Amino acid sequence: MLSDHVPELLTAHDPATLVSHSAGPLLVLGAAGSGKTRLLIDRFAWLVEQGTPPERIVLLLPSAARADAVRLAVEQRLTDGHAELLAMTPPQLAAIILRRAGGRQNLLDAVLGVGDRLAMLTERIDELPLRYHDLGGNASALLGSFLRRIDRLKAELISCEDFAAWAAAQRSSRDREFAEIFVAHNRMVRELGACDEGDLVQLAIRLLADHPSARQPYAHVLIDDAQELSLSAATLARTLGAGELTVTGDPLGAARRFRGAGAARLDWFDGPGTRVVRLLSSHRCPPPVLDAAFAVAGLPVSGPAAPEDGRHNPIPGAAETVAFWACENERSQAQAVAAEIERLIAHAGVEPGRIAVLVPDGARDGQVVSVALEERAIPHRLIGDGAFFQRAEVRDLLAWLRLLADPGDAPAVVRALARAPIELRSIDIARCTQIARRRKLDMVAALAAATESPHVPPEARERIRSFLKLYRASAAQIDTMRPDLYVHRLIERLGLRRQQLFAAQTDVVERLRALARFGELAAAHVARMPQATAREFARSIAAVADSGLSEHAEPELTPIDCVQVLALEMAGGLEVDHVFVLGMGSGLAGSETLDSESVPDPLLREPLPDDESARESRLRQRLYVALTRARVRAVVVFARGDRGAAGTPLECIEAARAAVSGEWRELTEDLFGPADTLHSTFRLLRDELMEGTKRAAGRLADLRLDTDLDISHAVVRYLELVKLAALMAREQGDQTQSLGDALRDINARIEQAVTADQREIFASSPLDD
Repeated sequence: MLSDHVPELLTAHDPATLVSHSAGPLLVLGAAGSGKTRLLIDRFAWLVEQGTPPERIVLLLPSAARADAVRLAVEQRLTDGHAELLAMTPPQLAAIILRRAGGRQNLLDAVLGVGDRLAMLTERIDELPLRYHDLGGNASALLGSFLRRIDRLKAELISCEDFAAWAAAQRSSRDREFAEIFVAHNRMVRELGACDEGDLVQLAIRLLADHPSARQPYAHVLIDDAQELSLSAATLARTLGAGELTVTGDPLGAARRFRGAGAARLDWFDGPGTRVVRLLSSHRCPPPVLDAAFAVAGLPVSGPAAPEDGRHNPIPGAAETVAFWACENERSQAQAVAAEIERLIAHAGVEPGRIAVLVPDGARDGQVVSVALEERAIPHRLIGDGAFFQRAEVRDLLAWLRLLADPGDAPAVVRALARAPIELRSIDIARCTQIARRRKLDMVAALAAATESPHVPPEARERIRSFLKLYRASAAQIDTMRPDLYVHRLIERLGLRRQQLFAAQTDVVERLRALARFGELAAAHVARMPQATAREFARSIAAVADSGLSEHAEPELTPIDCVQVLALEMAGGLEVDHVFVLGMGSGLAGSETLDSESVPDPLLREPLPDDESARESRLRQRLYVALTRARVRAVVVFARGDRGAAGTPLECIEAARAAVSGEWRELTEDLFGPADTLHSTFRLLRDELMEGTKRAAGRLADLRLDTDLDISHAVVRYLELVKLAALMAREQGDQTQSLGDALRDINARIEQAVTADQREIFASSPLDD
């Protein structure tokens, strides 16, 4: 085992010997960026050159995003065609094994995702014993916690019978009740003729154990980032690979591994006859970044030895490569990072996709960063559990699905009324709510009554009639149309895509992408449940949104054109030039994000640290992974008022700072400096112009006497935008002309090209002030 011998050390000139290794299992250990993934890709290509068909080689990865990235890299290496490329996750591999052994062709489509199972439990909640579990006003959140725990138990190969036998001997009524819920969950899934991902992997393991001939189609199994694999996934891989197994991993990189036991998982792969090799150097991270990461993990650094006083000698370039910022509060740290990202993009020429912001909690901290990036019009994508359902366009669409499935859902109706395309005033919404309460009607029925009320103004009644027209047209098809077609039709009816034509924000593409993603969720629901109606999908997706569960919360590992904001534990596999790690105050050590699903120690099938002692190691591993994502520079930030801490950074972060002889840079809250004023005004005016254009275009269809005045105002807004663009261009060039002289010159040129009415509006504008 790894603990019994020292791994063979490999120099930088030896990787070719690993590519052509042919003497039994191979286990390659290495730090982040040491070339483990590249080695597997090279080995795959070498095996194909030696005559092994690509269809007989399995590339196993812990997440779908990593599988997609590796599959793309392998396809670029292969020169000949291939029928099937098996670069996949454990559940996908299990489906392939069962299919090739004579199972169903579309077995993955029969797997119920967390959303489907959550909807199933929600609809049949009366069948669940809930005497000792408090719903807390949010049934979806409680049921979602049940699913997380069930999935964790299955990932550790713990069956409902095993858990029930353990719970029967416990004094806790909640444990015994959860055992009953576990059994009921499995029964409900079987009654649907389906399974979940945990069942799928266990079925494949059982098949391989009972029928060794099922392994014959697979000549080699190559595993990357094995430290992240659960026990069930690792068992599937080792059972399938037998002696032809190549495993790579970083013992420190288990950001998402259960109880952070990445080293234990790699040790588990070290069987008799396994050649164990350690790659010494990192090709991705600069030495200061790697030293800081090792210090965070509690390991000796590779830089100059520390003198007797415990302080490290300065490392050349370390201050520029690893920076440490101390900010006043959470908002100031988000603003400081946004300003630095804006500088990197605008002045250093860094592409947004080569920057990542990592936060402790994606739902909480990520939103603060997202707002700061939005204020500076920086294209970005917030990734994480629940982040997708927090997007405004997704919440708008979800509100309509909620109210169509349940007209009594008052919050959904209120949001649909307040947002486009209805945009009813808040005072009129309040009048409608009052009618619903007085007459004891649901909100939709109250809106129909409001169209006859003298207390509702004519313009509001017209907007309510537009809402009711959309509602009745959509409600008529919710029980007859396929969910994917229904969602597409609803998006078009509401004009959610058309609205983006008049949105000048930088995240227009992300908004359209989110709407497309919603349609994909509906299509996936149809694939799993072909007989489902749009109403059933609406209930399912609403339950998922309420619970915070997410089936596809992963960063993009292929080229992307925006900054990614994500939680620390999701950073595995990511490679960018610049990494900003936020929220590194001492309060993070007590964060709930470090807790893992409750699995009793007696039920574990392998020795692992208890959950309480694993908290610190999990935190260190996440920070190690976060820092080692950087190819050029890493910035560590903490807020003195963060999470109620007494204004101190984490101890392990202080160790990293000492390792690279860094200094804390004190930053105060400064939203926009003088250099930002022109750019921020340009963005605000641009957004106002697009909204005004939309409004003016709508008025052209009305019989109005002042239509020409509306058009003139819209034209002047455009001319003001041109003026600001000219001033910004003047700043970038080598101009000796003063701002006042340049402004007068630009105004004079514009006034020569406009009509008299437009000139008067232009001259009266307060923009120059």
